[in-house]
Amino acid sequence: MQPAQITDHLTLLDRKRFTGLWRELCVEFNAEQCNQVFDELSEFYREADRHYHTDSHIHHCLGQLDNAVDSGKSFPHLEMAIWFHDVIYTPGDPDNEKKSAVWFKQRASSHFSQKDIDAISNLITITEHRDEPVSEDEKLMVDIDLSSFGLPRPQFEKDGERVRKEFPEMSDRDFFEGQIVFLENLMERPALYSTTYFQNHFEKAARQNINRLLTQYKTALMH
Repeated sequence: MQPAQITDHLTLLDRKRFTGLWRELCVEFNAEQCNQVFDELSEFYREADRHYHTDSHIHHCLGQLDNAVDSGKSFPHLEMAIWFHDVIYTPGDPDNEKKSAVWFKQRASSHFSQKDIDAISNLITITEHRDEPVSEDEKLMVDIDLSSFGLPRPQFEKDGERVRKEFPEMSDRDFFEGQIVFLENLMERPALYSTTYFQNHFEKAARQNINRLLTQYKTALMH
């Protein structure tokens, strides 16, 4: 699969950071191959029809990882999964995460150990948000991916607008109904977040944001 036409803005992704992580996990590091993977990643995240699932989202997730963990602690599998978890994205496709994991495996095969590939692939697919996260890495991965729900209201609403723009062919009614199902499933959880850091810093704001959005969508459907 080749990237679609991309926008002309500069990527928010940090090549130096990616290279250091790739080198850490490589059995035998190849700089040319690493640069090629980074360039491909950047192109996918800058596809013209993306508005939320972009390099900005990956930049945000890496920042949340940095905020949530002790500076001396390394989570190389988790960090690598963040880079790849939305590389393949077609709005509404339930297999985006699985396809992203396959894309990662294709690039990592013969460069990473099978154990590392399996661990990272699992963390990519956990962002389907269908299975309960169990390990520390899984819990952090899910919390980081959902962290935008707990952002200050203006940022949260802007993200919502970006998500809506990714479904230009869908009617408001169909979009609102689909979002209501997803959001209500989240709100049924005893806690939206699994880790202490995100519960302390994001849980209250996320629930307030989601409740307002659900009210907005349900009100719109009544008219």
